[in-house]
Amino acid sequence: MVTRDERVRLIDGYNLEITELEPQDAGDYVCQISDKINKDQVHTVEILVPPSIRAVPTSGQSTARKGGSVTLECKASGNPVPSIHWTKKSGSATGSTSPTRIGEGPILTLERVDRQHAGVYQCTADNGVGEPVFLDMRLDVL
Repeated sequence: MVTRDERVRLIDGYNLEITELEPQDAGDYVCQISDKINKDQVHTVEILVPPSIRAVPTSGQSTARKGGSVTLECKASGNPVPSIHWTKKSGSATGSTSPTRIGEGPILTLERVDRQHAGVYQCTADNGVGEPVFLDMRLDVL
């Protein structure tokens, strides 16, 4: 065994133990058995990471001019890669007061912006590991 990481150790000479797993611990681990016939046994470790998100711009606020376009971006990370969807909170263009799902993916682009587009947009990231995470972004229309 070649490692200087104190989190990794051999137990009973044959069992590899990694404590405090981190995303960079993912990958293939090879056990080499040497007797008359050399054999390699490969074990793949996948680290599941709950989603996390951040807004672009990081302030979580954007301003658009009436008639123009605006792009809101939500960057997500995790393993597996999270899916992202957007909702507009109360006061949506449909007149509904409940959140309305309006887009998929990390980028939401609104064209021909009008005052009805102003409000709070919520980005949701989910990958099935832990709970989905949410981020609110405010859009002001001038």
